[in-house]
Amino acid sequence: MSNQALENGLAALGFARQVTLGLLEDFPEDKLFHQLVPGGNHAAWIIGHLTVTDANYLADIARQEANCPEAWRNLFGIGSRPTDNPADYPTMPDLRQHFDRRREELLAWFKSLDASKLASPLPEELGTVAKTYGATMSTLAVHEGLHAGQLAMIRRCLGLGPKLW
Repeated sequence: MSNQALENGLAALGFARQVTLGLLEDFPEDKLFHQLVPGGNHAAWIIGHLTVTDANYLADIARQEANCPEAWRNLFGIGSRPTDNPADYPTMPDLRQHFDRRREELLAWFKSLDASKLASPLPEELGTVAKTYGATMSTLAVHEGLHAGQLAMIRRCLGLGPKLW
């Protein structure tokens, strides 16, 4: 993978995060647990889920310590079931701190890889994520975009205006 490919992957991750942050920028704190349907994803869950996703990539692909509370994997991971009860979740400052920090760590890891490592195949057990280490940046950007779309729908249902990036 060339340096240009690394830059493109980092740009995709940066844009996805910019969109997510824009959607959260004026999100009412008292609506963070609003679900469009019972059991549906809400803004707080989406923040936690994206955090856990970054932590999982750091642990499973980068083979680094995830630095994320272990209980969060059950709370925000694949198969978790969001509730509308704020008492079930960490505080928003705690969520945001981990959300920002895990992405910083993940970006630093990607930037530490040379072109050869970025182009090399992932271990077989991780092959469903992407074909190469570098391609995981696209997977992460698309994943975040999916959840940004959910945030956009929640915003509209709450009567909040659309956001232009």
